[in-house]
Amino acid sequence: MEIDNKKVRLLLWDIGGDERFQIIRTLYFKGSNAALGVYAVDSTQSLLKLPGWIASIKKSVKKQIPIIIIGNKIDLERKVDSSEAEALAKKLNADYIETSAKTGENVAEMFERIAHKCLEVHKIEE
Repeated sequence: MEIDNKKVRLLLWDIGGDERFQIIRTLYFKGSNAALGVYAVDSTQSLLKLPGWIASIKKSVKKQIPIIIIGNKIDLERKVDSSEAEALAKKLNADYIETSAKTGENVAEMFERIAHKCLEVHKIEE
């Protein structure tokens, strides 16, 4: 994508929480330049797992990277109040956005936001 007249390529890895992938998960974390922590707004449990995930990412990466907490599935009945998730994002020093992968709401904005953050943090040149 093009951000501020600079080309930014986003390569995303969807690494679910299945325990059998725990060992290789940290290998993916090590080379990361940004992180997206996704939880489902219809699942309190998914939000509660985010601090552990973010801690694991920070431990593996060992450098400052932009992080965005994403409340997904806003097209479904909400069980997590957005203020609770926003407070967690603030505590984790992360941005916050809500999306719906189903309807596409805020998905493009989320990708643009992480690309902007990468440009800011990593001072990517043309």
